[in-house]
Amino acid sequence: MRTLILLAITILLSTALNWVPPRNSATGEKETELLPGQSVPSKKLVMEILETYWGVGGTSHLVFLRIFSDRTIQSQPRRLEDEKKSTLNNGEISQAQLSSILALIAEEDVKKLPSTFRSTYTPIDSSWTLDIRIPRGTDVQQIKVVNFYPEMAKQNDKPYPEALMRLTCSVFALRLSLTAEKPYYEGECREYVTSDQRVGQ
Repeated sequence: MRTLILLAITILLSTALNWVPPRNSATGEKETELLPGQSVPSKKLVMEILETYWGVGGTSHLVFLRIFSDRTIQSQPRRLEDEKKSTLNNGEISQAQLSSILALIAEEDVKKLPSTFRSTYTPIDSSWTLDIRIPRGTDVQQIKVVNFYPEMAKQNDKPYPEALMRLTCSVFALRLSLTAEKPYYEGECREYVTSDQRVGQ
């Protein structure tokens, strides 16, 4: 009898030591089994960009882009005549695109960007502002960019920091993949957008 008990304990120990958590067939990552009472972790906001746009047709307030940790993104096209008809577009980016954004916002020069970038020129018939929010633990980094226009900033000897160019251009590239909407400074942004972030990748 004692021999049977020892044999059973040996088998149980061997099974426990050799058990390998199942892997997700899509990602290859180990899956974590949920204990009773546990729920699937909710998605977290990675970055949010809100836009305020003023033009001859009026003023609009919209979601320029929201990026979540589960690879979903949202954006809202401009509809100056009736904001209520401007629906929120939902999409999904690749894991490579998300990883690229996460790596970008983790860079020290991005973390140290000033909170406000004023217009580098005097607007005539339109003006727009991007309000960027990046959650960082219990804090939120906020960056306000007024009338983003890289070429005009250079002409007026007020070029944007490279970190701002990388951040803003990457956001434009992701938004374009959802709305196919201009402005997108493709020429000026080309060197700041990685292949993972480009439309169609």
